[in-house]
Amino acid sequence: MNRLFLIIICAFLLTNCTTKGTYKPLVNFETSKDAEANKQYWKNLQACNYIYQTNTGALADKLGIADKHKVIKKCMADYGYSILR
Repeated sequence: MNRLFLIIICAFLLTNCTTKGTYKPLVNFETSKDAEANKQYWKNLQACNYIYQTNTGALADKLGIADKHKVIKKCMADYGYSILR
């Protein structure tokens, strides 16, 4: 009984570890309203990351006060991309 319980717990932990490592896109670049922006998805994503890095203080980033996902979502939504999560 204890071995079965241990195997179930280990299997649960391993499946959770693998789902976090998979790529889950934040933005669906195929559904952009602007076809030209759709071609430049990676450039726009890099621009949003750059905006976050330059406008967020190091202390706010280290303490977790600034939320990178919210900033990227808002920035990419401004480019016209639909947000997946």
